[in-house]
This record gives sequence, C-alpha cells and structure tokens, in this order.
Amino acid sequence: MEFSLFQTATWQLIRQMDWFAALILLGLFCLSVFCVAIMASKFMIFRRHRRELYQLLASLKTAKNFSELIAISREYKETLGGRYLMQCLHEIRQILDKGNKPAAGTEGGDATATLTEKDLDNLELAIGQIMDTTILEEETYLPVLSVSAAAAPLIGLFGTIWGLIHAFIDIGQEKSADIATVAPGMAEALIVTLAGLIVAIPALVAFHYFANKLRMIEFTLTQISDIFIKRAKQAFVK
Repeated sequence: MEFSLFQTATWQLIRQMDWFAALILLGLFCLSVFCVAIMASKFMIFRRHRRELYQLLASLKTAKNFSELIAISREYKETLGGRYLMQCLHEIRQILDKGNKPAAGTEGGDATATLTEKDLDNLELAIGQIMDTTILEEETYLPVLSVSAAAAPLIGLFGTIWGLIHAFIDIGQEKSADIATVAPGMAEALIVTLAGLIVAIPALVAFHYFANKLRMIEFTLTQISDIFIKRAKQAFVK
C-alpha cells in the first residue's frame, strides 16, 4: 500500500485549520528549515576548524623560535588559527614600530628589537581582544538556535490556545460536547504545540552542542596564544 502524506489524518486536520493557526504553523516550519541549515553549516565549519586548529597547535609545539612560528602561521594562513596568528603578528609589529624598534624583528627575531613589560601587557591585551572578536564571529547565528529553542514552544502554545478557543466556540454552536465534536478541534489545536516542540528540542540540543564546540575552539586558541607569547618573550625580551 502506497503511503501518501496528503491522505493522512494529520494533513486533513492541517487543511481544516483557520488562517491564523495555519500562519503560525507555516512560520514554525520556516523557522525549522532555517535552524536545520544553521546546524548543518556550523557542524561542517566547526569540524573543519577543530581539525585545522589541532594541526596548527601540533606544528607550533615543534617551533623552536619566533622565525619558525612565523613560517608556520604563513603555512596555515587560510585557516582560522592561521588568521588568528597573523593578527597577533600584526599587533606585535605595530608595538615594535610604535616603540621605534625595527619591524624586521618580527621576521627574524632581530637582537636589536626588544619589548618592555608595558609592551608585553599591551600585546596580551591586544591578543585578548583578537580572541574575543574571533569567538564572536564564530558565534554567528548560534543565538538563533537559542531563541528558537525558547520561543518555538511559546509560539506553538499560542497557536494551541487560539485553536482551543475556536474549538470551544464550535462546541457551543453545535450545542454538543461528545467526543466526535470535541476531538477534531482539540487535535487541530495541539498540532501547533507539537510543531513548536519539533522545532525547539533539536534547536536546544544543537545550541548546547555547538556552544561546547566553541569552548573547545576557544581553549585551543588560548593554547596558541600562550605559545605565541612565549616565543615573543624569547625573541624580544632581553
């Protein structure tokens, strides 16, 4: 027997909905499609970032001096960690230039280029700001999942209350409260709540999953920052 969605009892109930409940159901459907697109995109992006960051971190741990660190950052410049390192290098170059120190020191660890304690504090502050900006960019669209998880059940409940009101009005007009009269209206109203939960539950799970992945990315970037600062001290602090 061939299955057809348009012949199911659920579809028949949806077809009988009033325009307002149907509009809410359509909105929830569009929201679910948007959330699924975000989940698929973030899953692929975070998986790639995690793999590339681990590779970059392993390479940085083998770097013996600042020159090797620069070479590694150029090798990974197309990755999230490489872009992060390049921004850190730009900051240290600006600090050296501001102090009238040879900017070439960032290329090869020139012995004439030095960093004071104040310079190091400014560098660490700048790296912290770069870290915050990087994490903020990676958080893009994640709040949509959080808001969807919180709002979708309420939207569904609103549609259900609206449907129940109409169901009771129909009962009053029919002047009968038997199961044959009550059940269709109740089922029609509860479909909207079900739709809200279908949107909210995956969105909530996905939000916490990606938030955990983002914390792992932040932790790895912190390790990269520590190695960068360590090599910078070795090269420019006398």
